Amino acid sequence: MRKQQPKQAETFNRTPDKSLSLEVKRQRLIFLVTEGPMSPQTASKYRINFNRFLDYIKIHDLDVLLDLGKESIQELVMKYTLSLRDNAEKKYARGTVNNRIAPILYFLDNNDIELNRRVIRRYYPSDESTHDDRPYSREEIQQVLSVCDLRGKAIILLLASSGERIGALHTMQIGDLTPVNFQHWNLYKVQVYARTRDKYYTFCTPECYNTIQEYLNFRKRYGEELKDKSPLFRKHFNKLDPFTINAPKFLTESSTMNILDEALKKSGIKTSEAMRSHAFRKGFMSTCEQRGMKSINVKMLLGHDIGVSGHYYRPAESDILEDYMTYAAEALTVDPTHRLKKRVDELEIEKDVRIARLEEEIERNRDRTEHVATMMEAIKGALDANSKSSFIAMKDALGWKHSWCRSFDFEQLNYAQQ
Repeated sequence: MRKQQPKQAETFNRTPDKSLSLEVKRQRLIFLVTEGPMSPQTASKYRINFNRFLDYIKIHDLDVLLDLGKESIQELVMKYTLSLRDNAEKKYARGTVNNRIAPILYFLDNNDIELNRRVIRRYYPSDESTHDDRPYSREEIQQVLSVCDLRGKAIILLLASSGERIGALHTMQIGDLTPVNFQHWNLYKVQVYARTRDKYYTFCTPECYNTIQEYLNFRKRYGEELKDKSPLFRKHFNKLDPFTINAPKFLTESSTMNILDEALKKSGIKTSEAMRSHAFRKGFMSTCEQRGMKSINVKMLLGHDIGVSGHYYRPAESDILEDYMTYAAEALTVDPTHRLKKRVDELEIEKDVRIARLEEEIERNRDRTEHVATMMEAIKGALDANSKSSFIAMKDALGWKHSWCRSFDFEQLNYAQQ
């Protein structure tokens, strides 16, 4: 049993109810690893990684863990760090080990056990990256898509064309996608982390829009009633069981990662150079910036904090959409047939615009021709009649547009006639 210090009990448990059991009071003293100001995604990762540590030390009672004391816990954390560093099968990078240890230190700090971080970090792997963090090429993404089912294609195209983190996919609902139209293209505005304080929006390509539509229509064909709160990406279901069809289950973050990992393995392109899902996000960022999008707009579509600029730079959604579609969308399109179709459609639009301009020009020339004909008739009539009234009619026909006609000296005409 963990010894309770009176000051701690007074600080953490202010309930004067004497009927509460000692067990309840003790539980209230423990600050859980998922407590505190963090997003649901961070809380989920902290819980998973903290449980990995508990599995390793074979202790799942938090009271027992805290009762071990600072020195024993420090030794356990150091051994766990070594086990990660020396794992011959996984070969964890320094950043991965840090992510595994962070929730342990967070939990202990909040429960008044402060370990020596400097000593623990000595056991981290050397700061040598096992990959060069490069994005996937368009050809590699095509190769991955070729081994995916419809759901997998929709997931990968959404990652590649929106820059969204894979950790946000498993919580997405159908209602988080809003169809928008740019010129004659259909695409989605994508709300990321829609039900959290970290929410932001991005866009996906028309290619991705078409694939998601195809995936949702597939589900509808088997009788699923799609609702705004239905999962955007659901677990596979028995197509012959109406109950499971209309009881869709959300994917978990780990199952989403497994879908991607499986596709990468099948395609044969999973090497140590690329960082799985992060390579899609990195590719989105570099493509958008290289193609000419405003850097600050790219950061907004990635959900990055833009600092003080955010207080002054408030672009309209339509402006960011135009920036995305004008510069990045074609380069983010994977299938060459989609890019060719886009180019053909653009040429069709250009052709229609040119035809419309030519028709306008022909109409203007027709008006000019008719006006010139009217002028010539008026001049001819005035010259034939050789009278003041005829020249006045000619001036009216010309619309008083010519200076020589407006200043015509009729006295000189009369003198000439005499």
